[in-house]
Amino acid sequence: MHETAIAGNIIDIVTETGRRHPDVEIKRVRVVIGEMIAVVPELLLHAYDSLITDTPLQYSSLDLTIIPVTANCSQCDASFGIDEFEFTCPFCQSSSIQLTSGHEFYVKEVEVEPCPS
Repeated sequence: MHETAIAGNIIDIVTETGRRHPDVEIKRVRVVIGEMIAVVPELLLHAYDSLITDTPLQYSSLDLTIIPVTANCSQCDASFGIDEFEFTCPFCQSSSIQLTSGHEFYVKEVEVEPCPS
């Protein structure tokens, strides 16, 4: 289950942000993940929640934006979504395609609030 490793990576990134800004509490982490990363969102959310127990992130939540796989055909220049991981152009059946989205993975935003005084 690579969702646990991905959740750990997200937590490492966000924890470093928290260290650089000790006067804030992290409330929400927004992450963008492409479908090609093959993450099961429910498993990632569960892994995140499990790993943040008793850490400075324990009151934070994880929001995911899943980016679909899209491509552009080198033969007919059509743009299209990839369904069921069939990597051929649905218009001309060429396999000469270039993926344009779906392999993203990054922390987009970390929402914080000032620490209670």
